[in-house]
Amino acid sequence: MRFMLPAQLLLLCSVAFGGDEPASCEIASKSIVNFSAPALAQVSNLDGVWIKCSVPTRPFPTKPGEVRYGLKVATVAYQIAPDGNKKWVPSEVQIDGGGGFGPDPTPEWVDFGVLIPLEPADRDAEVRKLIAKLKKATGRPMTKEGQRGLERLRELVAQQRVGHFQVECRVMDGDRVMGVGVVEFEVLFKGHFSDVALPGAPPA
Repeated sequence: MRFMLPAQLLLLCSVAFGGDEPASCEIASKSIVNFSAPALAQVSNLDGVWIKCSVPTRPFPTKPGEVRYGLKVATVAYQIAPDGNKKWVPSEVQIDGGGGFGPDPTPEWVDFGVLIPLEPADRDAEVRKLIAKLKKATGRPMTKEGQRGLERLRELVAQQRVGHFQVECRVMDGDRVMGVGVVEFEVLFKGHFSDVALPGAPPA
Protein backbone atom coordinates (compact mmCIF):
# COMPACT_ATOMS: atom_id res chain seq x y z
CA MET A 1 0.00 0.00 0.00
CA ARG A 2 1.32 3.44 -0.93
CA PHE A 3 -0.23 6.55 0.54
CA MET A 4 -0.17 10.01 -1.08
CA LEU A 5 -1.42 12.28 1.68
CA PRO A 6 -2.66 15.87 1.66
CA ALA A 7 -0.67 18.39 3.66
CA GLN A 8 -3.36 18.76 6.32
CA LEU A 9 -2.78 15.16 7.38
CA LEU A 10 0.78 15.91 8.40
CA LEU A 11 0.58 14.69 11.98
CA LEU A 12 4.23 14.68 12.87
CA CYS A 13 6.33 17.38 14.38
CA SER A 14 9.62 16.96 12.52
CA VAL A 15 11.75 16.58 15.61
CA ALA A 16 15.42 15.73 15.93
CA PHE A 17 16.61 13.73 18.94
CA GLY A 18 20.17 14.46 19.97
CA GLY A 19 22.30 14.18 16.83
CA ASP A 20 19.58 12.50 14.76
CA GLU A 21 18.12 14.21 11.72
CA PRO A 22 14.36 14.88 11.60
CA ALA A 23 12.05 12.69 9.55
CA SER A 24 8.73 13.82 8.08
CA CYS A 25 6.01 11.30 8.96
CA GLU A 26 2.29 11.23 8.16
CA ILE A 27 -0.55 8.99 9.26
CA ALA A 28 -2.34 7.53 6.25
CA SER A 29 -5.82 8.92 5.70
CA LYS A 30 -7.25 5.38 5.52
CA SER A 31 -6.18 4.81 9.15
CA ILE A 32 -7.96 7.90 10.48
CA VAL A 33 -11.56 7.47 11.61
CA ASN A 34 -11.94 10.88 13.26
CA PHE A 35 -10.16 13.72 15.03
CA SER A 36 -10.40 14.68 18.68
CA ALA A 37 -11.06 18.26 19.77
CA PRO A 38 -7.34 19.23 19.77
CA ALA A 39 -7.01 17.77 16.23
CA LEU A 40 -5.45 14.53 17.42
CA ALA A 41 -5.88 11.70 14.91
CA GLN A 42 -8.15 8.90 16.08
CA VAL A 43 -7.75 5.35 14.73
CA SER A 44 -9.53 2.02 15.17
CA ASN A 45 -8.38 -0.64 17.60
CA LEU A 46 -9.10 -3.28 14.92
CA ASP A 47 -6.20 -2.36 12.65
CA GLY A 48 -2.67 -1.03 12.79
CA VAL A 49 -1.78 2.61 12.21
CA TRP A 50 -0.38 3.08 8.70
CA ILE A 51 2.35 5.71 8.46
CA LYS A 52 4.58 7.18 5.77
CA CYS A 53 7.99 8.62 6.73
CA SER A 54 10.29 10.60 4.43
CA VAL A 55 13.98 11.41 4.83
CA PRO A 56 16.61 13.06 2.59
CA THR A 57 17.62 10.71 -0.19
CA ARG A 58 20.77 8.65 0.21
CA PRO A 59 23.65 9.01 -2.25
CA PHE A 60 23.00 7.04 -5.41
CA PRO A 61 25.36 4.01 -5.73
CA THR A 62 28.10 4.73 -8.25
CA LYS A 63 30.62 1.95 -7.67
CA PRO A 64 30.31 -1.54 -9.17
CA GLY A 65 28.80 -3.96 -6.67
CA GLU A 66 27.35 -1.24 -4.45
CA VAL A 67 23.87 -2.14 -3.18
CA ARG A 68 21.32 0.06 -1.45
CA TYR A 69 18.59 -1.77 0.41
CA GLY A 70 15.15 -0.42 1.28
CA LEU A 71 14.64 1.69 4.36
CA LYS A 72 13.48 0.09 7.59
CA VAL A 73 11.76 1.49 10.67
CA ALA A 74 12.19 0.93 14.39
CA THR A 75 9.61 2.30 16.82
CA VAL A 76 9.42 3.19 20.50
CA ALA A 77 5.86 3.67 21.78
CA TYR A 78 4.52 5.35 24.90
CA GLN A 79 1.01 5.44 26.33
CA ILE A 80 0.07 8.88 27.61
CA ALA A 81 -2.10 9.02 30.74
CA PRO A 82 -4.71 11.77 31.28
CA ASP A 83 -2.26 13.49 33.66
CA GLY A 84 0.40 13.55 30.93
CA ASN A 85 2.62 10.81 32.34
CA LYS A 86 4.13 8.45 29.76
CA LYS A 87 4.59 4.69 30.02
CA TRP A 88 6.54 2.55 27.57
CA VAL A 89 4.41 -0.02 25.72
CA PRO A 90 5.41 -2.64 23.13
CA SER A 91 4.93 -1.87 19.45
CA GLU A 92 5.14 -3.97 16.30
CA VAL A 93 6.17 -2.78 12.82
CA GLN A 94 5.19 -4.15 9.42
CA ILE A 95 7.01 -2.63 6.43
CA ASP A 96 4.67 -2.17 3.48
CA GLY A 97 6.86 -0.53 0.83
CA GLY A 98 8.98 2.45 -0.04
CA GLY A 99 10.63 4.38 -2.81
CA GLY A 100 11.90 7.73 -3.99
CA PHE A 101 15.52 6.68 -4.30
CA GLY A 102 17.34 7.65 -7.44
CA PRO A 103 19.89 10.07 -8.85
CA ASP A 104 17.66 13.09 -8.17
CA PRO A 105 17.71 14.74 -4.69
CA THR A 106 14.09 13.86 -3.87
CA PRO A 107 13.05 12.53 -0.44
CA GLU A 108 13.06 8.79 0.12
CA TRP A 109 10.07 7.31 1.88
CA VAL A 110 8.91 4.16 3.60
CA ASP A 111 5.35 2.97 4.30
CA PHE A 112 4.75 0.86 7.38
CA GLY A 113 2.12 -0.18 9.88
CA VAL A 114 2.45 0.14 13.65
CA LEU A 115 0.44 -2.02 16.04
CA ILE A 116 0.20 -1.36 19.79
CA PRO A 117 -0.68 -4.94 20.78
CA LEU A 118 -2.97 -5.99 23.57
CA GLU A 119 -1.60 -7.16 26.88
CA PRO A 120 -0.79 -10.91 26.66
CA ALA A 121 -3.75 -11.82 28.89
CA ASP A 122 -6.15 -9.79 26.74
CA ARG A 123 -4.75 -11.34 23.55
CA ASP A 124 -5.24 -14.82 25.02
CA ALA A 125 -8.82 -13.90 25.93
CA GLU A 126 -9.53 -13.00 22.28
CA VAL A 127 -8.19 -16.39 21.16
CA ARG A 128 -10.39 -18.18 23.73
CA LYS A 129 -13.44 -16.24 22.52
CA LEU A 130 -12.62 -17.19 18.94
CA ILE A 131 -12.38 -20.87 19.89
CA ALA A 132 -15.72 -20.69 21.75
CA LYS A 133 -17.43 -19.05 18.76
CA LEU A 134 -16.06 -21.69 16.40
CA LYS A 135 -17.39 -24.46 18.65
CA LYS A 136 -20.88 -22.87 18.57
CA ALA A 137 -20.70 -22.38 14.81
CA THR A 138 -19.77 -26.01 14.08
CA GLY A 139 -21.91 -27.58 16.81
CA ARG A 140 -19.21 -30.03 17.79
CA PRO A 141 -16.21 -29.97 20.11
CA MET A 142 -12.89 -28.92 18.68
CA THR A 143 -10.08 -31.44 18.40
CA LYS A 144 -6.83 -30.84 20.21
CA GLU A 145 -5.13 -30.30 16.86
CA GLY A 146 -7.70 -27.69 15.85
CA GLN A 147 -7.41 -25.87 19.16
CA ARG A 148 -3.61 -25.79 18.90
CA GLY A 149 -3.98 -24.37 15.40
CA LEU A 150 -6.22 -21.56 16.62
CA GLU A 151 -3.94 -20.79 19.52
CA ARG A 152 -1.17 -20.19 16.99
CA LEU A 153 -3.28 -17.24 15.86
CA ARG A 154 -2.37 -15.46 19.10
CA GLU A 155 0.38 -13.53 17.36
CA LEU A 156 -2.01 -12.61 14.54
CA VAL A 157 -4.63 -10.96 16.74
CA ALA A 158 -4.74 -7.56 15.02
CA GLN A 159 -6.38 -5.69 17.88
CA GLN A 160 -4.73 -2.71 19.53
CA ARG A 161 -4.98 -1.54 23.07
CA VAL A 162 -7.14 1.54 23.52
CA GLY A 163 -5.72 4.89 24.63
CA HIS A 164 -3.56 7.88 23.76
CA PHE A 165 -0.15 7.01 22.30
CA GLN A 166 3.02 8.67 21.11
CA VAL A 167 5.32 6.72 18.78
CA GLU A 168 8.90 7.61 17.97
CA CYS A 169 9.72 6.45 14.43
CA ARG A 170 13.38 5.85 13.58
CA VAL A 171 13.99 5.47 9.84
CA MET A 172 16.93 3.12 9.37
CA ASP A 173 19.42 2.38 6.59
CA GLY A 174 20.63 -0.93 7.95
CA ASP A 175 21.91 -0.04 11.43
CA ARG A 176 22.27 3.67 10.65
CA VAL A 177 19.53 6.09 11.71
CA MET A 178 18.51 8.29 8.77
CA GLY A 179 15.90 10.35 10.61
CA VAL A 180 13.63 10.40 13.63
CA GLY A 181 10.15 11.78 14.15
CA VAL A 182 7.13 11.38 16.43
CA VAL A 183 3.49 10.66 15.66
CA GLU A 184 0.72 10.95 18.21
CA PHE A 185 -2.75 9.43 17.99
CA GLU A 186 -5.67 8.05 19.96
CA VAL A 187 -6.90 4.47 19.56
CA LEU A 188 -10.69 4.10 19.82
CA PHE A 189 -12.57 0.91 20.66
CA LYS A 190 -14.40 -0.33 17.56
CA GLY A 191 -14.93 -3.98 18.47
CA HIS A 192 -13.21 -7.27 19.26
CA PHE A 193 -10.99 -9.29 16.95
CA SER A 194 -12.94 -12.42 17.94
CA ASP A 195 -16.11 -10.80 16.56
CA VAL A 196 -14.73 -9.70 13.19
CA ALA A 197 -12.68 -12.87 12.62
CA LEU A 198 -15.87 -14.99 12.52
CA PRO A 199 -18.62 -12.46 11.81
CA GLY A 200 -21.25 -15.08 11.01
CA ALA A 201 -20.75 -17.12 14.14
CA PRO A 202 -23.00 -16.75 17.21
CA PRO A 203 -21.60 -14.67 20.06
CA ALA A 204 -19.51 -16.51 22.62
